[in-house]
Amino acid sequence: MKSPAARKRLFMLEFNELCPALLGEFMDRGALPNFRRLYDSSAVYVTDAEEPPPRLEPWVQWPTIHSGLPFQEHGAFHLGDGRGIKTKCLATVLSDAGIRVGVFCSMNTNYAGLNGYFIPDPWDADAHAEPKWLSPFFATVSQQVQESSGAGGFSKGQLARFGAFLVRHGLRWRTVKNAIRQLAAERRDPGLKWRRASLLEELQYDLFLHLDRRIKPQFATFFCNSTAHYQHYYWRNMHPEIFTIPPDAADHPSLQTAILYGYQRMDRLIGQFLADFADVTLVLCTALSQQPWTDTTKCTYRPYEFHGLLKFARVDVTNVDVKPVMAEEFHLVFASQGAAAKARAQLASLTVDGKPLLRFEEHEASLFGACAINDPLAMRGVIARDDGQTMAFRNMFHMVHSMRSGRHHPDGVLWIRDGRHEVHDAKVRLVDLAPTILRRFGVPQPEYMAGESIDRRSTASLAPATV
Repeated sequence: MKSPAARKRLFMLEFNELCPALLGEFMDRGALPNFRRLYDSSAVYVTDAEEPPPRLEPWVQWPTIHSGLPFQEHGAFHLGDGRGIKTKCLATVLSDAGIRVGVFCSMNTNYAGLNGYFIPDPWDADAHAEPKWLSPFFATVSQQVQESSGAGGFSKGQLARFGAFLVRHGLRWRTVKNAIRQLAAERRDPGLKWRRASLLEELQYDLFLHLDRRIKPQFATFFCNSTAHYQHYYWRNMHPEIFTIPPDAADHPSLQTAILYGYQRMDRLIGQFLADFADVTLVLCTALSQQPWTDTTKCTYRPYEFHGLLKFARVDVTNVDVKPVMAEEFHLVFASQGAAAKARAQLASLTVDGKPLLRFEEHEASLFGACAINDPLAMRGVIARDDGQTMAFRNMFHMVHSMRSGRHHPDGVLWIRDGRHEVHDAKVRLVDLAPTILRRFGVPQPEYMAGESIDRRSTASLAPATV
């Protein structure tokens, strides 16, 4: 007979940056019936990221959850840094104990060689999916998410290969119909293109369901990010009255409900998890959340074409590998440390109105960089080189989406569906999640993990049943 741990199944739904307050507001309106079902059958906690800005970033908090280590110990600050974590993270510890695992796009982790599968987060330019047959999915999604070119896109051949992969690996007719509806809506009204971000998560779920049936993990993660993106850019449209600068008059009217739309699409995902995995312990975790950023005018910019920027800075492009990351950030990888240092000096000479155009961190033979200009009037500016050559900013850079209007908040959502509803007022540290999951599988907690299982708490202080 199998032991209880061998029969245990637990999935962590990593819905990045959902807000406890917005979930409560939207559930009270009746707009999120599946979240309400999950909430009413869960132990409800609020997590504390325990980090101030600039370390209040998801690519810091998610490594904290998976490693069981605080930032001071895991050291993962930028996207991609998670691969450098020296200790074994949660899924590896479970895998080593003989438990089959699946990691689906969890952000900034160090997984490899798991007893199961691993799809890296799509912002990690150097990662590889395992098993290798998952590579077409990871490569295509990664290219799309990283927005590698302002003018680029997929060829018909790429799209055909991606579609063929999806058809062979779980694509459902319902998802196809939703994609057709979205494309038809865009054709009638191009202003609705922003909704595409939510379509990706339907494709992810289809593949996740296929992998569950094929690989049968006992522990799995499922990461998605679309609503975090909507919150960062469209809070101003949802509540213009609280912002000093109103939304752009040219903004599409649908953006007023973009954040609610994101929550409702995730509510559909919750409904599918509840229907398809009724016997699985579901853990909803957001790592942190967001709040309105009422006093900012921050905009983010990215080159239309990176090699064009490098050539303007007189950088030799024959031996440099450009790896876009997220929004304005990117990696430049050179053949040697000397070449990287020379390129940094040349790029550092570029200014806009006397201010540095770019910011960089140097790591041996690579540079981690970003556009340092975030002024909404930047499109009127001129990029100057130290020899007097100039170029209009708008000819080299484009704005990524629109002016920011949401920023991070340390409170996060943690709901653990055990069939009983309890609302706990004591906040949970992120380092406590990995020990909690290990204990539920009967796997010893490594000494290096800093937290303690939530389930070890002898008493729980209960608050009224609200989020």
